[in-house]
Amino acid sequence: MKLEKLLKELKIIEITNNQPDCDIGKICYNSREVVPGSLFVAIPGYVTDGHQYIGKAISQGAMAVVHQDDLSDYQADVSYIKVADSRHALGILGSCFYGKPSASMVVTGITGTNGKTSLTYMLKHIFETEGKKCGLIGTIHNLIGDQVVDNRGRTTPESLEVQEIINEMKERGCTHLFMEVSSHGLALDRVNGVDFDYGIFTNLTQDHLDYHKTFENYFEAKAKLFYQAQKANIINGDDPWGRKLCAILKEKTSVPVITYGLNPGHDYCASELVFGAKGTEFTLVTPDGEEKLWLNIPGEFMVYNAIAAIIAAVTEGVSMAVIREALATMPGVEGRMEILDLEAPFDVVIDYAHSPDSLEKLLQSVRKIFTGRIVLVFGCNGDRDKEKRPIMGRIAGEYADMVVVTSDNPASENPMDIINAVVAGVREKTDQVATVELRQEGIYYGATLCRPGDVLVLAGKGHEKQEIMKDETLYYNEWDTAREAVARLKLKSEN
Repeated sequence: MKLEKLLKELKIIEITNNQPDCDIGKICYNSREVVPGSLFVAIPGYVTDGHQYIGKAISQGAMAVVHQDDLSDYQADVSYIKVADSRHALGILGSCFYGKPSASMVVTGITGTNGKTSLTYMLKHIFETEGKKCGLIGTIHNLIGDQVVDNRGRTTPESLEVQEIINEMKERGCTHLFMEVSSHGLALDRVNGVDFDYGIFTNLTQDHLDYHKTFENYFEAKAKLFYQAQKANIINGDDPWGRKLCAILKEKTSVPVITYGLNPGHDYCASELVFGAKGTEFTLVTPDGEEKLWLNIPGEFMVYNAIAAIIAAVTEGVSMAVIREALATMPGVEGRMEILDLEAPFDVVIDYAHSPDSLEKLLQSVRKIFTGRIVLVFGCNGDRDKEKRPIMGRIAGEYADMVVVTSDNPASENPMDIINAVVAGVREKTDQVATVELRQEGIYYGATLCRPGDVLVLAGKGHEKQEIMKDETLYYNEWDTAREAVARLKLKSEN
């Protein structure tokens, strides 16, 4: 692509050695990936600064450099494009380089502390039920249809990779894209250049404050998504931050705002919920009347996700008959309110709940579905928001009958320091708490506490397949651990 065309939508401060007819064959922000004919984007990072690698990029064949800092050295055969923010520019450049792939698809972005993953899978299933080919970008996987695509280890990949992935989806026939948009991704401009048709806000509760520092910063990062949506913004009106977002958007944008929740007064409202281990029956009140629906995944918080998915589908013209069929056949989402099929006298639930609100909603839903005692096994991540540890402990102590606090990615911290911080919160509510440092043994111990009819809740890991320690990252599988615990119990009883 000609450099002049590539820079067309960029806000440029100045160009040194302009070569508009220069052919650019690749965009890179990592100097190690530069090949002859590349454009190198120098991005300031938290660990290193891309401006330090401009010389290396040029030595490897970069023909143009986008930078935000002043430079001391300019080579005559290289074009230098100065911008205010090179990270911001990267997504715009990527979109242009790949021919604005999102503009030819219906793109829905989902943000919020909890619910993003389940909601993307619900939307994908609804639109696939209608016969559409869909892509998904998210925490567990990136998907083109049922094929897994590398997500680069992030919920929201870097903006250049986002454009590359969307372009691949477009080239392979996807007409709809459902995308988790993390607060980090929004704060770091990773969705710049994406043409969103819909924005969905699920909720905002305590998480990631180690990065954002304040709730207000966290909220402002999430809110950025909704200024990019072109058709409608779909907001959880039961959430106080959702109501604040509605007021801001109605004042500052002309895009329709559609609200949903379980409380009356929203555009879409669910009532008459009947909970079960196989799913939830509910009545949805819509602007066009009432619909009796069955959601094939259990949990009250899953009903919230379903309403948001329904709104996006209805607004896009999907019939209620298709939506009803899709919700009734919705497969479970990996590690999200997942009830394991095990030969045990008690039930086992695995869920990714790793924030105070998600843990509380999980335990509330479990209490509404199951009649036995709740035995909860969970922990908190190391090197993350330390303030939420006693808060999650208090929630565990309030809702669970027995609590086993164990490890969950302690990272560089001492696992027992994290565990003790959680236990301090648990003990404010109950003395029915034990500590087991190794997660596998913690889950087995939790299983030994279960009586027939109880439910063993394993929270925090969900889909994750690793345990991050100080000096190594170990393979870990929550499903296998639960099965092994049940097998050990069975073997013990037989002996």
